[in-house]
Amino acid sequence: MDSLKKIISLNQASKISGYTQDYLGFLIRKGEIKGMKKGRAWFTTEEEVKNYLFKKKVRHEEFAIKDFFSPTRTRNIIIATIIVFIGGFFILSNLNKSRSVPVSEIQSAVTSDGEGVKVITN
Repeated sequence: MDSLKKIISLNQASKISGYTQDYLGFLIRKGEIKGMKKGRAWFTTEEEVKNYLFKKKVRHEEFAIKDFFSPTRTRNIIIATIIVFIGGFFILSNLNKSRSVPVSEIQSAVTSDGEGVKVITN
């Protein structure tokens, strides 16, 4: 606690941070925030509270990125992609089967200019 003029009570710190006084006291005892106890009251600095909030925000963003690229999520995306492609393949192959007409006989013929042609009869 370098500067005495920047020292604030946990009541003031709770208004800045949005945390309860009890939680801020817990953070001080845990060593997450620098602070001191005078009598029954805990004190810290506004700078310490703001630093803690900034560190917490940065940590949250790091975990969010790690969660986004987690092995479990990546595996689930790959599995879902495979299922979609296989399902799409079967759907498209069944659509083509319903449009096809069975061929009973294919005959070959030769045109007058000598080209070969196949004649399909049903």
